[in-house]
Amino acid sequence: MGSGNWLRSFICLKKHKPNRSKQAKTPSIQVHSSNEKSNGDERVEEHEGPEVAAAGSSQSSPGIAVEQRAAAKIQKAFRSYRARKAVRRLRDAGRFKNILIQGHTVKKQTTSTLSYLHSWCNVQSQIRARRICMVTEGRLKQKKMENQMKLEAKLHELEVEWCGGSETMEEILSRIQQREEAAVKRERAMAYAFSHQVTNFGFINHF
Repeated sequence: MGSGNWLRSFICLKKHKPNRSKQAKTPSIQVHSSNEKSNGDERVEEHEGPEVAAAGSSQSSPGIAVEQRAAAKIQKAFRSYRARKAVRRLRDAGRFKNILIQGHTVKKQTTSTLSYLHSWCNVQSQIRARRICMVTEGRLKQKKMENQMKLEAKLHELEVEWCGGSETMEEILSRIQQREEAAVKRERAMAYAFSHQVTNFGFINHF
């Protein structure tokens, strides 16, 4: 009995030893695996570090890009505003210049028109005066002819009277001369009155 128990206890000890060796091996394996895991994690972290940094930079770069775009848009809008303002100023300056040029041309045209009107009025006044002179001369000629005819008739009558009367030749000639002088004075007065009438009539028609 004693020997059998001893064998059993020896077998049990042998069985327990391999289990202990397995248990002793397993911690080393676990330690090794933990070391490998830690090394792998470090490597992964090393590999992931630039990517994470790039991701962070990419996350921060969109904000900077948006700000840059906004600044570019603002600058573009401001430049376009200044360009439009400059173009508007140039247009206003061009319009003002055109207005000045048009005013100068209008002034020239007005001056030339006034000079033409003045010259035309002078021509009309000269034509009117010439017409008055022509009418006056025509009337004087007509009156002269009438007076000549009347004088001839009177001379004929005087000849008839002288042939049958008692007046001398000198008396008859002096009487004829007096009649001629009176007729000339009368004609001059009529011509003067007629010329004044024509002048007043032309002045009224002009206005």
